Amino acid sequence: MNFPQWLSSNNGLKVVALIAAIFIWFFVRALTSGTRTVENVPLEIKAPVGMTARYAIPHSVNVTVRGTTEDLRQASRYELFAVIDLEREERAGNITTAITLRDIRHPPRIQVVAVEPTNTVIRLEKSTQ
Repeated sequence: MNFPQWLSSNNGLKVVALIAAIFIWFFVRALTSGTRTVENVPLEIKAPVGMTARYAIPHSVNVTVRGTTEDLRQASRYELFAVIDLEREERAGNITTAITLRDIRHPPRIQVVAVEPTNTVIRLEKSTQ
């Protein structure tokens, strides 16, 4: 058998092994991962001191997550929640705020890829205590 010189050296075989390993890793990852939308993920609102959040419209969101098939099967709306932090808000009334991917708390084994809707309206009122 007549192999090229670079392929018969240790360095050449290492390069071929590395390329094969990368290809196999991408192939297996594509086969074992997917996405799923979890509906009615609750909103948790952190109100400023001295204020209360009376309601949020909408009061839940739909979150699309990515992960392995098994992780997606186990992911539920009880493991996910959206945290809207209004602790620095100084005024009472209706507050419109964005819901971003960073606002979604989730298990580390899955990745959040989308959230709908992307905005919420929250009613803040001064506490009477």
